[in-house]
Amino acid sequence: MAPFCHNHTNPQDVWYVLMGIPGLEGLHTWISIPFSSMYVVAVAGNLFLIFLIMTECSLHEPMYLFLSMLASADILLSTAAAPKMLAIFWFHSMDISFGSCVSQMFFIHFIFVAESAILLAMAFDRYVAICYPLRYTTILTSSAIRKIGIAVVVRSFFICCPFIFLVYRLTYCGRNIIPHSYCEHMGIARLACDNINVNIIYGLIVALLSTGLDIMLIIISYTMILQAVFQIPSWAARRKALSTCGCHICVILMFYTPAFFSFLAHRFGGKTIPHHIHILMANLYVVVPPMLNPIIYGVKTKQIKDRAQQRIEDETANLPLDSAEQIMLTFNGSVFMPSAFALIGIPGLESVQCWIGIPFSAMYLIGVLGNSLILVIIKYESSLHKPMYIFLAMLAATDIALSTGILPKMLGIFWFHLPEISFDACLMQMWLIHSFQAIESGILLAMALDRYVAICNPLRHATIFSQQFLIHIGLGVTLRAAILIIPSIGLIKCCLKYYRTIVVSHSYCEHMAIVKLATEDTRVNKIYGLFVAFAILGFDIIFITLSYVQIFITVFQLPEKEARFKAFNTCIAHICVFLQFYLLAFFSFFTHRFGSHIPPYVHILLSNLYLLVPPFLNPIVYGMKTKQIRDHVLRVFFFKKAT
Repeated sequence: MAPFCHNHTNPQDVWYVLMGIPGLEGLHTWISIPFSSMYVVAVAGNLFLIFLIMTECSLHEPMYLFLSMLASADILLSTAAAPKMLAIFWFHSMDISFGSCVSQMFFIHFIFVAESAILLAMAFDRYVAICYPLRYTTILTSSAIRKIGIAVVVRSFFICCPFIFLVYRLTYCGRNIIPHSYCEHMGIARLACDNINVNIIYGLIVALLSTGLDIMLIIISYTMILQAVFQIPSWAARRKALSTCGCHICVILMFYTPAFFSFLAHRFGGKTIPHHIHILMANLYVVVPPMLNPIIYGVKTKQIKDRAQQRIEDETANLPLDSAEQIMLTFNGSVFMPSAFALIGIPGLESVQCWIGIPFSAMYLIGVLGNSLILVIIKYESSLHKPMYIFLAMLAATDIALSTGILPKMLGIFWFHLPEISFDACLMQMWLIHSFQAIESGILLAMALDRYVAICNPLRHATIFSQQFLIHIGLGVTLRAAILIIPSIGLIKCCLKYYRTIVVSHSYCEHMAIVKLATEDTRVNKIYGLFVAFAILGFDIIFITLSYVQIFITVFQLPEKEARFKAFNTCIAHICVFLQFYLLAFFSFFTHRFGSHIPPYVHILLSNLYLLVPPFLNPIVYGMKTKQIRDHVLRVFFFKKAT
């Protein structure tokens, strides 16, 4: 690590130190896994988008040319920050020269301003296309698009150049540690011992006159678009017009929301927002939009999706059939008691499954490691042997089992083209997945009951939640799940003999996905599936809701604001976990039964996310929001570091 500089040293003679994410140094290696996955997906996705638009003449239209500009900006933005960030996280390569730091600062701000202007150009494109469709081709000519592109670059250059002179004019005396994972304007300026009011004011002016102006004009464009759309008499035409704007609106929200949080937190956050939250958000805003933009446009834009699928089909038309394709061709028809099924992964997204496997595997690894760490801490820390943490340990164990029940086979499909699974193994996977879902729901109910007793009847908490009672709850939750799920296997095994195909349009074996393959009457299976869903999930949600209604009533009756805040704070982590689990679960459940108008890949993606996201997020939510867990985690890492 570079030594500290002496007072009034020439900044060009000094090496500066980027700390990464202050306060989370012990977790840098784990944080880097999703960041590196997102960066790889971002670069690959945006390069593919640019290649597709360049080589497909039918995509040489203003909308797609602006999209290629956005993809180029996304690659540059993430590449300006991610490699150095990962070098810090993986190799502790924290040193950076002042010149390199200023260069990185310039490119990050330059590309950010350029991307903001591209989003404005895309809003203008949609405005002209919807409000003046007959003049669209005469307004947005090739010449106009070139001029817009040049204007975007020139504007960004002239706006961001003064940042270089503003940081070079400052005197730096004694501090060379930047508490960030990349160099940005205010991070450098705060190292100076001079007055930095000019830097702060210019930064605010740039934010308001470039990004702020872009946002205002985008809002005006969409106001005019909505006015024009709602004057269209045909509902179908209105829906079609709005659907062309959906992708752009998603991208706008993703781009500006974390960017403005980072901007405002740096200037006005002070001590109210933990510093690691500032840095995490700043890191996310340079990798998340570049990762999601090609996915959103690829999935939501029909022309892009069709051309991508056509290109993949053209490339693979002459390849030999793999095992999954042979199984489909051999067994596609009515089959009596098949010995095996073929899981095809995510229908409609087969060509990108290898890329989808990267974030999924990253989430799985983080989920297993995070939940294992929580289990170890709760087991060996006697101060955590309390009902709340014992239930949390049950939740962590269930999360590991649930995600492990699906992901190894899913990655076998995505990466190694191994779709085959025996009939009995498929039923076993189905039983385990649904059982662990039911167990997790029961544990969430038990955790809500624990919070209810702790807040509404605190004096009786220790007597009600005895060790014996906790054992009974654990056994009850497990037995309820096993007993209610077993009949669904019997109904498939004994009642469904003939199947129209052995190809399961899913990445894991799930009750309705198997039932839908049968040629016989499946009403009993569907009715029992609904009964189990309402008997488990419906019952648990009702009682969790009632528990929190009682908790809120009790909390609002507390006379002191501080006591109310403390009581609420003990429930926040559980509410977050509760919402993420049940919202995804019910969307997946109802789309399988009533969502015939929803594309199959949306069903399957949601089903996969619902089994991977909660196990991935639960240890993070509880680790961040539960002080006792957070303190013990930090103690473990810093103790190891000290030794």
